[in-house]
Amino acid sequence: MIPLRSVLLIALWACLTVVTARTALADDRLAKQGVAPDQDSAALLLKVVQQIIAGRTVSPLEDNALTTWELVRKRTQAMTPAVARALQDFVSLSQRRAETERGAGREMAAFDLRAFADMAQELLQRSALQAATQDAKPAARAVQAGPTLTTGPLANEVPPPRIEPAAAPVKAPTGDAVFAMATPKPPAPLRSAPMQDQTAALLTSRGDAMLAIKDISAARKLYEQAANLGSAAAAKGLAQTYDPAYVGKLGIVGMRPDVTMAASWYDRAAALGDVESAQRMQQLDAMAGTLPPGKAAR
Repeated sequence: MIPLRSVLLIALWACLTVVTARTALADDRLAKQGVAPDQDSAALLLKVVQQIIAGRTVSPLEDNALTTWELVRKRTQAMTPAVARALQDFVSLSQRRAETERGAGREMAAFDLRAFADMAQELLQRSALQAATQDAKPAARAVQAGPTLTTGPLANEVPPPRIEPAAAPVKAPTGDAVFAMATPKPPAPLRSAPMQDQTAALLTSRGDAMLAIKDISAARKLYEQAANLGSAAAAKGLAQTYDPAYVGKLGIVGMRPDVTMAASWYDRAAALGDVESAQRMQQLDAMAGTLPPGKAAR
C-alpha cells in the first residue's frame, strides 16, 4: 500500500502545479473567452482607486478605501470568472496609476495603490489554490484506490489466539456529566479578519515605507495609529525609532534616541504579544535606571 505521506506529497505537488499554471495564464484565458468584468465589482474597485487618489485610504470612517475594499472582499467569496476579470483589471489599473502618482511626487498614494493591487492578487491566488485543491482530490483518491499488498496471514498459517484484556469497570456518569456527554459544546465558528486588523496592517506598511525614505515624523504617526488599533508590529516599529540601538543605523541627521519613549512603546508591543519587545524593554529599563531622573539617552 502506498504510504499516506506519499499520497499527500503527490496531491500537494499537483495543487502547486495547477496554481502556478492558473495564475500565470488567468489574464490570457479570460481575455480569450471574452469574459466581461462583473460591473458591480468593477464599480467598487474603481471607487477604491478614486478614494486612494483623493487621500481617503483609511479615513473618514464611512468613506474610505478600506471600507469599500471590504465590500469587494465579500463579493469574492463566490469567485466567478466575471469577478476575477474585474480584479485583474483593477490590478492593472492600480499599478499604472501608482506609477503616475509616483511620478507626480505623491508617494503615499502610489504606495497605497500598489498595496491594494497586491491584496487583489492575493485574492486571485487564493481562489486559484482552492480550485486546484478541488481538482487534486480525485487524483489523490485514485492513487489511494490502487492495488494493495495484503499483509494478513497466509492460507496455511494458523493465526495465534487473541487474548482480550479484561475491561475495567466503568462507573455510570450521573447528573451534569451525562448532559455534557450527550450535548458537547460546538466549536467556535471561524471568523474573517476584522476591518480593524486590515487597517492596522496597512498603516504599519505605510509606516515602513515612510521610514525607508527617512521621513521619521510621518513614520511615527502611522506606527502610532496602527499600534492604537492593536498592532504589535507597529508598536515595535515605533519603539525602534526611539531606540539608541536602531537610531544610529537609520542615519537620519538630527534624529536623537529616547530610551524612555522606546521602553514605553516596547512595553506596549510586549503587551500585544511581541516577545522580542519584552526582552528589549527590560534592557532599556536597566539602561534608563542608570541615568539621572528625567534624562533619556542622547
